[in-house]
Amino acid sequence: MTGGADLSGRVAIVTGASAGVGRAYALALAGAGATVVAAARTAGDAAAPARHTLAEVVQAAAPLPGEVHARVCDVEAEADIAATVESTAGTFGRIDVLVNNAGIMTPFQPFEVSSEDWDRVMRVNVRAPYLFMRHVAPHMMRQESGSIVNITARAAAFLPKGKWPQTTVAYGPSKAALNRLSYFMAEELKPYGVAVNALSPGVVTTDTALALNPHLGSSRSAKPPTPEVLGPALLCLAAQTAGTMTGQVLHTDDFPHGWP
Repeated sequence: MTGGADLSGRVAIVTGASAGVGRAYALALAGAGATVVAAARTAGDAAAPARHTLAEVVQAAAPLPGEVHARVCDVEAEADIAATVESTAGTFGRIDVLVNNAGIMTPFQPFEVSSEDWDRVMRVNVRAPYLFMRHVAPHMMRQESGSIVNITARAAAFLPKGKWPQTTVAYGPSKAALNRLSYFMAEELKPYGVAVNALSPGVVTTDTALALNPHLGSSRSAKPPTPEVLGPALLCLAAQTAGTMTGQVLHTDDFPHGWP
């Protein structure tokens, strides 16, 4: 088990779960006993699992107390989102945790973002989490329980030029919108006992991040994308209800001393 939480009997959906942060969250939840539907675009070959595929995550979860089930899902397609939610509820009878992790962190110069690129960042980083919440909410409302965790970033906050790369012109506003959406949904779902929080994993040495900044690996603040490192904060939020913690934007770097 990772982080001390016991999520036995809980059913979770994690988006963007084939690699990096999402993979770590899926394995952390399974390590805490949860049944996890790992959603991503790349299924992979179960007979020969490759990195960055759902097949590899399922294989990695085999020794854990919980389970990971692969689900191919393109978060840009609402039909895929709806099918993932309904399949999860139909197969396992409930949905207790939703981790909206899938996201795009493409660098753009401040005045060089095309309309198409801007729209795609917003589709993946803002619209997809909203659609997942919209489809999951009726199940959690009927249960009168559940926890939604939207994965955000410090880039959502205002930082003076020079304190943050200026290539986050689309990414930063998308995460700021996700934070505002989290606040809104927390109030909307509070009467039903459902928690909605946003979590920033901080600086993580995923392949995507290292491609953007090869020197990241030598940074003291950077963390490896492992369930042992990233999992405890996520598991804490996965166990919340509207009565214990909701409507918060939190940072992994502050856990467990600044919160819960």
